[in-house]
Amino acid sequence: MISHKQMEAIYWVNKLGTFHAAARHLNISQSTASKRIQECETILGREIFDRTTRHVELTPTGRSIIGLVDQSLHLQDEIRQLARSPDQFAGRFKFGATEMIAVSWLPKLVSAIKEAYPKVVLEPVIDDAWTLFTGLRDRSLDLVLTPRLRGELDLPYVPLGDVATSWMCSHSLYAGPDMLPIERIVEFPVLIQSEKSSIYDLLAAWFNEHNVSINRTIICNHTSAVAELAKAGFGMACLPTNYFLPQVASGALRIIRTTPPPPSLRFVAAYRNDRMAPICARIAEMARQQHDFAPPGES
Repeated sequence: MISHKQMEAIYWVNKLGTFHAAARHLNISQSTASKRIQECETILGREIFDRTTRHVELTPTGRSIIGLVDQSLHLQDEIRQLARSPDQFAGRFKFGATEMIAVSWLPKLVSAIKEAYPKVVLEPVIDDAWTLFTGLRDRSLDLVLTPRLRGELDLPYVPLGDVATSWMCSHSLYAGPDMLPIERIVEFPVLIQSEKSSIYDLLAAWFNEHNVSINRTIICNHTSAVAELAKAGFGMACLPTNYFLPQVASGALRIIRTTPPPPSLRFVAAYRNDRMAPICARIAEMARQQHDFAPPGES
């Protein structure tokens, strides 16, 4: 009979495409993963994977059993979840978050997860939205907390709310009226995060919708760096409004209004619809309850 661990090896080698990736995901050696597959093949009397290609592929036998393997693992997970209380969930949980979440309410969420699931091992990754969604789709992450990118989101997700943005700059860069047409914004250098960020994605569409071309950009990888450059007078920056209100109050930044205003960031907790979905759904709901984008020291 094929064991649970052997079926896990089959499942993850098929999903991730290599023995190395599957072994890393399962936190075992590559030789152990290979041995488990070989044991299955001995039981069946046929090969499950074609190893002649760079990325291993299912043989006809493998294709005929992979659906049953997936179903069996899913049922075993459901049985274990029914047989134990939630606080007994154990194992590695790999999740991603963007910088704004990391510097605001992520610590509260981590504390809540640890309290609810004391045996879980959390592995956070802080990165831009595009990279996080890529990690979710290639299964290196279980859940991501990030502004959603434009277009339909074909993954399960829990809305976390919208965060308004405003154009901001230093008084040294621009000392005129607080209201500017969109066309005037691009007369200054635009400080913005990289093309993989959600704010770049939204602003590019916003400018395009109003037939405005950006003349000069200064690209930064982090929101905090964008804000610092704005304070130093390097250009206009579109920043989360509430989070930077203390710096507006201190005079380090000023808000420049436009009609229409720049788009809001729509935050979500997204996850895959696979065997991790039940626990991901619970943690996504915890994120919805914990999310708070108040400025530092005011949450």
